[in-house]
Amino acid sequence: MRAAPESAKIDGLFDKMESRAKAVLFADVVGSARLFKTDDDDAIRSWLSLVGHVQAELLPEHRGRLVKNLGDGIFTEFQEVADAVRFAFAITVELDHVNASLPSGRKMHLRVGIDVGDVLTTHDNDLYGQHVNIAARLMSVARPGEIVATAEVRDALSNELDAEFEDIGECHLKNVAHPVRAFRVHPIGTHPSVVPLLRYEDLLPTVAVIPFAPRSRSRDHYALGEVLAEELIVALSRSSELNVISRLSTTGFRMRESPLAQIGQTLKADFVMSGTYSGDRDHVVLDIELAEVKSGRVIWSSRISENVPDLLKDAAAIYQIAKDCQNAILRTEMQLALSSPMQTLEAYSLLMSAVGLIHRLSRRHFGYAGELLEELIQRSSSQPATALAWKAKWHVLSVQQGWTDSPARETALALQCTQNALDYDPTNVPALVAEGFALTNLAHRLDEAEHRYDMALDYNPNDAMGRLLRGTLYAFKGQGEAAMTDTELALHLSPIDPHRYFYLSLAASAAVAAENYERALELSKLSLRSNRAHTSTLRVKAVAEMRLGQVREAKQTVAELLSRQPDLTVHRWLETSPSASFKIGREFAETLKQAGLPP
Repeated sequence: MRAAPESAKIDGLFDKMESRAKAVLFADVVGSARLFKTDDDDAIRSWLSLVGHVQAELLPEHRGRLVKNLGDGIFTEFQEVADAVRFAFAITVELDHVNASLPSGRKMHLRVGIDVGDVLTTHDNDLYGQHVNIAARLMSVARPGEIVATAEVRDALSNELDAEFEDIGECHLKNVAHPVRAFRVHPIGTHPSVVPLLRYEDLLPTVAVIPFAPRSRSRDHYALGEVLAEELIVALSRSSELNVISRLSTTGFRMRESPLAQIGQTLKADFVMSGTYSGDRDHVVLDIELAEVKSGRVIWSSRISENVPDLLKDAAAIYQIAKDCQNAILRTEMQLALSSPMQTLEAYSLLMSAVGLIHRLSRRHFGYAGELLEELIQRSSSQPATALAWKAKWHVLSVQQGWTDSPARETALALQCTQNALDYDPTNVPALVAEGFALTNLAHRLDEAEHRYDMALDYNPNDAMGRLLRGTLYAFKGQGEAAMTDTELALHLSPIDPHRYFYLSLAASAAVAAENYERALELSKLSLRSNRAHTSTLRVKAVAEMRLGQVREAKQTVAELLSRQPDLTVHRWLETSPSASFKIGREFAETLKQAGLPP
């Protein structure tokens, strides 16, 4: 039986469809029905002129394509997320030039929505799929002049290098099954940044290790360059004479030909180690150089040729590079010790994905992160310490976010994870830090927790998370000066960490303990710009505002806190807070009560 002509036409259309990952951008003119009243209106002519400029200049410049001209808007696609965001900034700037010639009542304002993912492209180059729908719906969420993008767009870029992001929470979009985590996107430098408050003695020489780049510039080989950089960071961090920038901060410069001065300024580094490599998963030739930022002079370089499995399993070659690097900077001998690297690239990628999902603080993504970590623990049966440490943190965060019906069970599971990790490797720094985290926040055994943090920082004085959490413990006990010393140094060691909201939040708590409420408010506001789902930040912000006499603002902050955690009361907070048995905790609770938190 022959297919009907229309059915055959549709079947032919599907045959010519292809699915590929692309960035999708929608933009339209706000209030176009009012602005575009007549055919000879200046606004219409200005808009059509802008669209012509977009097609002729802006899209080719940003490697994009106009999918459709929507009359009062445009629908575009890009192969790279960064190109889509830069195009959004560019069209906004161009519209400002257009508006300069229009009267105030006729000025145009765009709203933009961006998503990235697999979309279907038809034979006539139209696009279909869920990500097209999400981008269009996000555009409707944006206010005049705003760019709104998904968490996937945020994750594909480097905060502080490509754009700045402001978390607006989970949005419920029409015809989208799950809430979509969304962010406002701003050009770099348009919002205030935080500068750590450090004493002179804290400012040791700082070194940053940039992920090594494949000479082929192939995106398929990113992971090996990051693994090699990670192992060097672990080795360098054994020195008590250096500050070492965290890998999550330096990864923003991956595959970028950034000037040395820009890297140094952004990371606040005195020395930068970088390099290139060639080879495959079996063998690698690595060229490394260490440069002084101030002079731009290369002070040390080396080439090594190693089998990749040997390089990852045996730390000898990595530690030799670290020793030569330290001698070039400090001319002293460095203490070296064995590390426990992930055994395969696949396991490393699995861990990084889980960590990224944990810090989104979306319940759905958080649950999936737990499954990824369980898979990693099973696959890393010979060296599971790092995976177990992250699973312990996962259990702690599940309680802090209110995503469990049994805090006692999560406490037991978290401590079981850390004990198992330390049975494998008693000197594993992430496991020691994770156990301190669980002992502090779940078991409220602060003296034992402090001992774990001290041990971790003895092994690695530059562990940013260990510094941060020990500083938070000091804050819980009311030791404000010590709390700020540790947390401000943690900020210095992780300047553009993708999870910087967490560092900022806990540094704000330390500032409250030190009665530096202006600093606490500054840090909490910056933390909330990146992640509004972190409820402890809202608590700290409310207390800082109340103690600064900003009563109305404090009550508004508590109202937002209760919208995210409706069952929170002063009594329940005291039941779970590690500081409840200390004077500082009781005073904190009283301030929350004054700001409007129910008793």
